[in-house]
Amino acid sequence: MLIGILSGAIQGISEWLPVSSKTLLLLIFYQLGFSPSSAYLIGLFLNGATASAAAIYFRSDLLKALKGFAAGGECRQLLLFLLFSTLVTALVAVPLAFLVAGSLSTLGGFSMIVIGILFGFTSFMSWIRSDVKRSRIKLRSTPTLKDAILTGLAQGFSALPGISRSGVTIFALILLRHHPSSAVRLSFLMAIPATLGGGVYAYLFSPSAVGELAPITLVTSMCVSIAVSIVTISSLLKASQKIKPHIFTAILAVIAVAMGLIAL
Repeated sequence: MLIGILSGAIQGISEWLPVSSKTLLLLIFYQLGFSPSSAYLIGLFLNGATASAAAIYFRSDLLKALKGFAAGGECRQLLLFLLFSTLVTALVAVPLAFLVAGSLSTLGGFSMIVIGILFGFTSFMSWIRSDVKRSRIKLRSTPTLKDAILTGLAQGFSALPGISRSGVTIFALILLRHHPSSAVRLSFLMAIPATLGGGVYAYLFSPSAVGELAPITLVTSMCVSIAVSIVTISSLLKASQKIKPHIFTAILAVIAVAMGLIAL
């Protein structure tokens, strides 16, 4: 029960920050004795709970996107953005997730060092993002097909441990000259199909790995994740991109590398 509460709280907070939530869960379950591969798949599966939270919070935006089937303008643009970004994400993320799950089962402790290096990249990316954000002019809020393809590509690479989904998508949207508030909103909307798909993939790829966690722990973790996610999403949107996560992710990089060295 305690592990379910802890993992759910971490998932509910870190999914929306430029920090890799699935990797935090991977590190937790790895330290609890799960294999790196199983820990990765469990973390990926639990990511799916945040899709429910985002769908609840952004229900009006989702209804707006669904209206795009019949209506034009912004409704259709939002719908096309979500459809194409999800398609591109799937094309990139599925083979990457397959390779990661296989390699983690053989790399053992070395995989923790690799994760630490990837965390370091996320830290550097977040630091650069804060400078890019201040330098951008003529910012916009309406997504295009080009935005969908490029942001979907960036989101696909977040299947790699240590790479933050929200971090790379917000970063990509800001580079594409979106206003920070628009980048956050679009990134969180993209999380709904992406995290749900990741959870389904993890279960289909290896039901036995997900089944290593007790059902009560899974249910507790998912419920806590949904509740905490709703509060976190609201808080982050109000914070208007004032959070600077690069120091935190740099610390995580050191911790991950230390864990890998100890494991080796």
